[in-house]
Amino acid sequence: MADPARVTGRGLTVLVHTGLSLMRLPSSRTMLRVLALAAEVGLLTLVGYNLLIALAGWPNRLPAPPGAGRRRMRVVIPAHNEGHILGNLLDDLAVQDYPADLITVWVIADRCTDRTVDIAAVRAQVDVRTEGPEGKGEAIAWHLGRHPLEPEEALVVLDADNRVPDVLLTRFAAELEAGGRVLQAYLDVANPDSSMLATAGALSYWASNRMVQLARCNLGWTADLGGTGMCLTGAALQEAGGFQGSITEDQDLTARLLLAGIRVVWLHDVHIRDEKPDSLGVALHQRARWAGGKQRVGRRSAPALLRTALSTRSMAPADLALRLVQPSRSFVALLTAVLAVVAATYPSRYLLAWWVWAAAAAWQLLAPFPFLVRDRVPGRYLWRYPLMTVFGILWLPARILGRFSKRWYHTPHAGE
Repeated sequence: MADPARVTGRGLTVLVHTGLSLMRLPSSRTMLRVLALAAEVGLLTLVGYNLLIALAGWPNRLPAPPGAGRRRMRVVIPAHNEGHILGNLLDDLAVQDYPADLITVWVIADRCTDRTVDIAAVRAQVDVRTEGPEGKGEAIAWHLGRHPLEPEEALVVLDADNRVPDVLLTRFAAELEAGGRVLQAYLDVANPDSSMLATAGALSYWASNRMVQLARCNLGWTADLGGTGMCLTGAALQEAGGFQGSITEDQDLTARLLLAGIRVVWLHDVHIRDEKPDSLGVALHQRARWAGGKQRVGRRSAPALLRTALSTRSMAPADLALRLVQPSRSFVALLTAVLAVVAATYPSRYLLAWWVWAAAAAWQLLAPFPFLVRDRVPGRYLWRYPLMTVFGILWLPARILGRFSKRWYHTPHAGE
């Protein structure tokens, strides 16, 4: 039996050594400062990374040479009560600079209670959907289940409020012949003057089209699908698992395509226009859906993307994983500006110097201007650029609401 005195002595020795070790550990305040500074350095690293990658978007991409133009094109237009605007897009598709016998236009009339079916039936085939899960991805998957793509037939997805150039299908066909498997057209804005909020949305799209989308394409990585203006070969869609039930079907499909080794090619010279929200309520609902869907896609896909990046030694999957989980760029810019004000007003050991944050905020604010000028954005919009801060303000409530947003939200369209 052990000697109690000896056991007690050993216990006291352990306690003394433990106490001395704890005394040598940094104080809780020091640890808090280290954690705060590490988070701030991480934020600055994110800012620097995004701005560095944006530089790759400065050169224009050389379009594919004209092709034979003999690929069959199926254009699908998911539509929910879009009878008041659908005719404009059907007019655009009727005058495409592409052989008419190779074009099939389908309107997926999803639970419509207006004249969408009647208007569509004059110039397109109509698939009438009256039940099933909500959402664009669900509607397209339902349509393809009823009418599978034929061999060598490409799928083009458009929204009912889009306006498209007459060379859209010709350019898609040329890029597919040059080896592209999934294409995304430039997302332009039909109503930049309808309200200050619509102008802010337009500026956000115009800047990110070159600084995010074209930059990734030039680097040989993947651009993001935008939900409309996209073209996919049947084989690529099958390898990725097709359209599935996500309220952000474009982000979900982008991730699954890259995991299958297929990248999205960005066509900076092919502009399609769609309508952006011009009221705060509609913008918040739309962004809450985007935020909620992005969170779910990020949780599901980011680990697999990171594993793929490690196994293939490719930066593209890691870059997409980062884009899925990071805050919006406008929110990050707003946050750095707030930190600059706080650091200048209340200097603290827990914050980097105010000028560091001021430089980060100014750099993010000024960086898009050269890119906007390069794309010949009219000067009357450039002076409104500070309006983009509204999207930084909306990001937090949209992300909070997005946690509870599990249903598809149909963005209403007023029409041009």
